[in-house]
Amino acid sequence: MYQVDVADHQDCLSVETEAVREIVRQTLAAEEIVAATISVAIVGNSTMHELNRQYLSHDYETDVLSFLLESTGGDEEASGIPRGTGKTIDGEIIVSSEYAAMMASEFGWQPLDELTLYIVHGLLHLCGYDDLTDAELPVMRQREREVLALLGLEQPLPTRPVAPPAGSDT
Repeated sequence: MYQVDVADHQDCLSVETEAVREIVRQTLAAEEIVAATISVAIVGNSTMHELNRQYLSHDYETDVLSFLLESTGGDEEASGIPRGTGKTIDGEIIVSSEYAAMMASEFGWQPLDELTLYIVHGLLHLCGYDDLTDAELPVMRQREREVLALLGLEQPLPTRPVAPPAGSDT
């Protein structure tokens, strides 16, 4: 049903690859994704900066990048939750452990929790959520809270800015 590959190319945080796979599986199940092939790469800030520059022409570090390679099924016109219902997706998510460690202290929770948020956020992008408009951002934030609650995390998103901070892709 779900094929999840994890590549850990960083030394900032101790990350259990099976825990990352489980985060991905539970998020996809919550989104009612039918089938998926997902790769997750955990990298440091310098790698993330280079990837952000290479793929998005943004010359700064960021928390998460997601790339939807293929999506079939589902109802593209539906705007309800969950937006992944009935879809089969193939995608890649890249997250920065260093960025997670830095931001976690600012928001008052653990770096691995912040990294989990990045993984969920990237997956939600692959499922059809966006956060680039005033209308879509609250939908994305609400769904993040719901999925993180399913994962057993109470997270501090309400204290975060409504709009992404300058230099962020989230």
